[in-house]
Amino acid sequence: MNINLIEALEQLEEEKGIKKNEVIEALERALQVSYKKAFKEEEHVEITVDKLTGEISIFRQYLVVEKPEEVEDENYQIDIKTARRIKHNAKIGEEISQKINVKKFNRIAAQTAKQVLIQKLRELEKDSLYNQYKDMVDCLASAEIMRPISNGYEIRVGKVETVITNDRLIPGESFENGKMIKVYIEAVEKSPRGAYMRVNRTSREFLKVLLYNEVPELANGVMEIVAISREPGVRSKVALRSLNHQVDPVGACIGENGIRISNIVNELNGEKVDAFEWSEDIEILIRNSLAPAEVIEVEILDEENHISRIWVPPTQLSLAIGKGGQNARLAARLTGWKIDIKPILE
Repeated sequence: MNINLIEALEQLEEEKGIKKNEVIEALERALQVSYKKAFKEEEHVEITVDKLTGEISIFRQYLVVEKPEEVEDENYQIDIKTARRIKHNAKIGEEISQKINVKKFNRIAAQTAKQVLIQKLRELEKDSLYNQYKDMVDCLASAEIMRPISNGYEIRVGKVETVITNDRLIPGESFENGKMIKVYIEAVEKSPRGAYMRVNRTSREFLKVLLYNEVPELANGVMEIVAISREPGVRSKVALRSLNHQVDPVGACIGENGIRISNIVNELNGEKVDAFEWSEDIEILIRNSLAPAEVIEVEILDEENHISRIWVPPTQLSLAIGKGGQNARLAARLTGWKIDIKPILE
């Protein structure tokens, strides 16, 4: 039997990167299964594909015994006299092979070869898709809304289709089909379709990569983000540090006429973002973290247990606490200090 496939395999190896030897090994395994299905035999049959000619050969394996009466399995054992008709120097205890000419297996072999090639191409496409996107972990990506589902949306990032669930969307977000949104890629995993992405819009990492994409001073290392606390859809606080004394980290983050921070707030569905300068001095850090409220005094009550009391003008009390306590809560998360806010009574 002969299938003229070697030239095709070499072309696939050159164009698609499918290794010829891997396909041949897969084909041999598949032919073994096909032969079993067709002729109800497999245990003592070996099928090989010549790597140069593509010639398919089927060999029946026999174990040589001394006498005919010692043959217990006719499908596998053969006496020495009969064995030497196949191989003139056969020895007792040796396993010998006899080539089988099964013409009707040609059609089955051709179909099997086609199926193996198709499967290999599919595997290659899946691996290629995964390899194309696996390095996008921890990156920002544009995603197209495809359709709503019961717990979120089906989306497409490049060629990868995935989902974003409601718990990973900013509260209150609703999108129409075809809308383009930005997502943070948490993970890229292999899947039956080739690749699956876990994406998010509610994490601190999402805000961080938004900032790095919008603020060149962060991307080029002139500034860095030290800490972020976030309540998605409500408010975020970002502590920044400049590594160049000539660069104002807050001003750089806000941008001329507030354009940079506005772009980020728009992407966050109106979520407020408070940017302030980091300080190793805890009193200054706490004061900065409560912006936009004006703080009169920071009192350290228990340094070991990180407890502080903050004094603000009465008119600033509600601003310092924030709606539902969110301003104080975010400041406490970012600094790691408990913050008790009190008004100064004149």
